[in-house]
Amino acid sequence: MSRKKLKQHACANCLFEFEAKGEHINYCPNCGQENHNPRFPLIHYAYELLESLIHFDSKFWYSFKVLLLHPGQISLDYINNIRGRYTPPVRLFIFISIFTFLIIGVFEKNLAKSGYFGSYADDAIKNNLTISEMFDQSADSIQDVILVAPFSWFMKNPQVTNADLRELKKTDSNRLADWLTKFGYSNNLITRFYAANKKLRISRNMTVPEVSIMVSSIFKWLFLIMIPINASILFVIFYKKGLLYYDTIIYSIHFSCFFLVFYSILLSEIMIFSSISVMLLKVLLILSLMVLIAFLFISLKKVFKFNWPTTAIRMLISCLLSFTIYQLVHYAISLNSGS
Repeated sequence: MSRKKLKQHACANCLFEFEAKGEHINYCPNCGQENHNPRFPLIHYAYELLESLIHFDSKFWYSFKVLLLHPGQISLDYINNIRGRYTPPVRLFIFISIFTFLIIGVFEKNLAKSGYFGSYADDAIKNNLTISEMFDQSADSIQDVILVAPFSWFMKNPQVTNADLRELKKTDSNRLADWLTKFGYSNNLITRFYAANKKLRISRNMTVPEVSIMVSSIFKWLFLIMIPINASILFVIFYKKGLLYYDTIIYSIHFSCFFLVFYSILLSEIMIFSSISVMLLKVLLILSLMVLIAFLFISLKKVFKFNWPTTAIRMLISCLLSFTIYQLVHYAISLNSGS
């Protein structure tokens, strides 16, 4: 940061002497070396790095306001090279994600204490039980399913009990097809993929705190991975002459920023109102979902400039593709994480 740089009276490289108030005070006019001594204690550079990451200036607050209150405007301005008034997209994403991941951490702690596999988990956490041991102690009658949306929307997804899942836990990975057929599932690549995930999740030799750290790490990677994936989907679905991938990646970063804010609010609503009123929580969740859909619809219309019906159709296709890929990436990372 230039305001912290120490100026010298003479160039250390060529010994050229600067005038006290000369115009060449920042750079040597003789050799071009910057008039700055970079030799500082390590703590100075640590402070500069921290300040550059968390320093909130007027640009950040202006960017944050436009991001939330004017769907798509910040992306449209950036695409049109109107950038000076805004915080750069990547830095904005970093700022917002820091606070979001703090909220996610608090939410995961509350979720862990509420229990796994239908049982209260507080004692299990205190006793340092693994997820596998917690599952083994859970009631046989608790029901679950294998598939998740969107695959559960068009594929058979019968309910199974923990007793049924105990058979899955003991089933060899090469014999998953036998278990699926026995309990009414179709035997295909998708069902075997999710059966393998379920088998791993109930067999993890990890404690609740260890799983919480792993889940947080997975979500951090997911948010980053989905930015270029969503940009690619938008580039294909909203393509028209003159559209560049740069345009869709800028929009994808800004929408991810909004989604992080939305997600933080959503988790906060769940933590606050789940113990107060389930009905009120449902109403708030529905309203929140409507806000997200409205924001996405209006911002896509503003940035890509298709008419309203065409925007709606393309938005629906993009969301289905993005959600499907998100689930596959999520479970693929989970399948290869932890122990």
